[in-house]
Amino acid sequence: MLCCLGIAIYFNTFFSSFHLDDYHSFVTNPAIRHLSNLQALWSFWPTRFVTYLTIALNYALGQYRVFGYHLFNLIVHLGASILVWWFTLLTLSTPAMKDNPISSHSRLVSLFVGLVFVSHPIQTQGVTYIIQRTTSLAALFYLASLCLYIQARLLEDKERRRSRLSYAGSLLAAVLAMFTKEMTITLPLMVLLYEFCFLKDQKGMNKKTLWPFLATFLLIPLTMFLTKSVDFLQMRRVTEGPVGFTPLEYLLTQFRVMVTYLRLTFLPIHQNLDYDYPILKSLIDPSFLVSLLLLIIILIMAQRLFSKYRLISFSIFWFFLTLLPESSIIPIRDVIFEHRLYLPMVGFALFLVSSLYELLKDKNLKVMTTLLLVIIACYSVLTYRRNFVWRDDLTLWNDVVQKSPQKARGYSNRGLAYAGQGKIKKAIADYNMAIKIKPDYDDTYNNRGNAYALEGRLDDALTDFNKTIKINPLYVAAYNNRGNIYAEKGDLDKAFADFNKALEINPGYVETYNSRGVLYAQEGN
Repeated sequence: MLCCLGIAIYFNTFFSSFHLDDYHSFVTNPAIRHLSNLQALWSFWPTRFVTYLTIALNYALGQYRVFGYHLFNLIVHLGASILVWWFTLLTLSTPAMKDNPISSHSRLVSLFVGLVFVSHPIQTQGVTYIIQRTTSLAALFYLASLCLYIQARLLEDKERRRSRLSYAGSLLAAVLAMFTKEMTITLPLMVLLYEFCFLKDQKGMNKKTLWPFLATFLLIPLTMFLTKSVDFLQMRRVTEGPVGFTPLEYLLTQFRVMVTYLRLTFLPIHQNLDYDYPILKSLIDPSFLVSLLLLIIILIMAQRLFSKYRLISFSIFWFFLTLLPESSIIPIRDVIFEHRLYLPMVGFALFLVSSLYELLKDKNLKVMTTLLLVIIACYSVLTYRRNFVWRDDLTLWNDVVQKSPQKARGYSNRGLAYAGQGKIKKAIADYNMAIKIKPDYDDTYNNRGNAYALEGRLDDALTDFNKTIKINPLYVAAYNNRGNIYAEKGDLDKAFADFNKALEINPGYVETYNSRGVLYAQEGN
């Protein structure tokens, strides 16, 4: 049933186009073009090596045909949903839960938790946005590791051999998770939380099984440090520029973001790829204070519910713990993204189903079943409809512009979509709007320069490329594009200078080798 529902609500995504980070991650990424070149994949993003290995496999099988990428993403989502079902089933058979009345309906409860997870419309970004397999694949390994760990613990006094195999599989899945996406760093803490909630006995927790898991906590920071892929002083990847706000401002903003995430789980409407979200700068900002108070009340409620409603309490702690890596003091350029809710949605699904059960009790099981079927049906319709927004760049960025009319990125990317369809005047109009909102937007100046070049307005194009380089002296594409304009105007010395500068900044920028090669050919060289 889980798989059938997942296929039914996602089959309309199979031919949706690439979007946003898809282009940088694999459309223009030479590292994924040779599956055997593992060193290139590792160098591109060490802590996401497994993710890019799967992308390289997709490329080897189908190059840039989107069907294969979407099929893989859907298989991952269905696999994660099955693991959510299994995780719930295992939890209801633990020593702390097996005598609870809810466990007598464990199969029904587990099925509904899986159905809520697979159908919820907030998951669309983690499934339909191709590069966000980083999130869904990481969640798959995270859940597999946790499920195998629970199975190993439940079997350790009955079937030693199976228990050891499950434990080994759990550790392997944990390592794979850590090299899929950094947010899986919470897995050792989740194992610790799970032990405390469901597995510990009168002797306490099993330290022999815990220590190896706690040691995996070091995998991600050690990899970042040894590969020098992260600037720990600036708290960002070395290939990324400044985020534009301080760690404290990011932290303050995240308290309000978490409240928005809660709203999206309960009321998944007005979804948006690119929220226009204000950065909070003060500890006395009313938005921060109200959000902080609400979150504290929720956590206190979770703690007080623990003794009587352990599953509900655990589901609340799951939600916030899995959000922690991306909603903490470590700044990320985009303060809010819906795909960050993919793994926390396990907690929400558990909370929704177990709360309805406790509210209605098993005497009203038919009422609970009916309510959940209605909720899942609504989620499914919303998911199916939301997926149409992801059909192509124009439908996606039209949606963003409508919902975030004061944010420049929507106009800039819609302009690119128009340019891709040959609608240059519409593209330039959108670029103008983006620059009006954000006068220092280097990407938009570069894109508008390309649009001017297509119209034959070489001087205007040159002005925009100059502006791009002034804003960002390391903008490789702008040097390449300006070099092409100089070449077209016959100023070959300046053209060669720009091409050489582009390759000095990025020796792997293949477009510039091509541009410079054309120029050499024109010279008879």
